[in-house]
Amino acid sequence: MSRTIAVRYRAGLVGESRRQVHLCTLDDDDATGRGELPEHWATHCGLRIPDTVAETADRPAGMPCLPCLMLTASPREAATSIVPGLSHGSDAPDRPAE
Repeated sequence: MSRTIAVRYRAGLVGESRRQVHLCTLDDDDATGRGELPEHWATHCGLRIPDTVAETADRPAGMPCLPCLMLTASPREAATSIVPGLSHGSDAPDRPAE
């Protein structure tokens, strides 16, 4: 089974216009129940957001990425399958790697 995750860059790392909420699909094989998350969040629109600079949300909040919405099989399904409380303990650097 797969779940849809809302992910965006953390505040202060990029300009607000780049903090769109992207959608990612996380298969149960990707998260094995051991608390492991991917190194990069592969969004539906093709962006790869490093986990160290990403924030995940229990529901979409903020400006959505329209290509992600359009590439989602069913936006209603995506909105209802967002994983509540998904978070990680990785420390974010002051600035993203260039």
